[in-house]
Amino acid sequence: MAVSLEEINRRIGEVPILAFIGFKLVELGDGVAKAVFAHDRRLERRGGIIHGGVIMTALDTAMGFAATAATGKNNVTLELKVNFLEPLDGGVYEIYARVLRRGRHTVVVDGELYKEGALAAKALGTYFILDRPIEE
Repeated sequence: MAVSLEEINRRIGEVPILAFIGFKLVELGDGVAKAVFAHDRRLERRGGIIHGGVIMTALDTAMGFAATAATGKNNVTLELKVNFLEPLDGGVYEIYARVLRRGRHTVVVDGELYKEGALAAKALGTYFILDRPIEE
């Protein structure tokens, strides 16, 4: 049986770092995911912009969900590269993730983070498919 977005987001809320960020999955399909999180001063580094580690965590999480949606299996990150293009200094941020290639053991996923419609970060990740079911 498919798990609803509401249930997935309830489970996301149980992961302390994702709850702290305010990460919310808003779409999940065959190899694609869309997520959002809002600016919060507690996520800032000096200078009033969101810390790069927060950006990477949000991208990695959305991209991992896209990989799971493509394979039906759990995964772990093998590699993640992020280009930071614009500072995140306010508003709601949207993340789009899509699988580029699914192999027998790995999945390559593209991720983009937008601020007010402008591309603010671009990511490419490789995820290792685990031979174990996703916990129900």
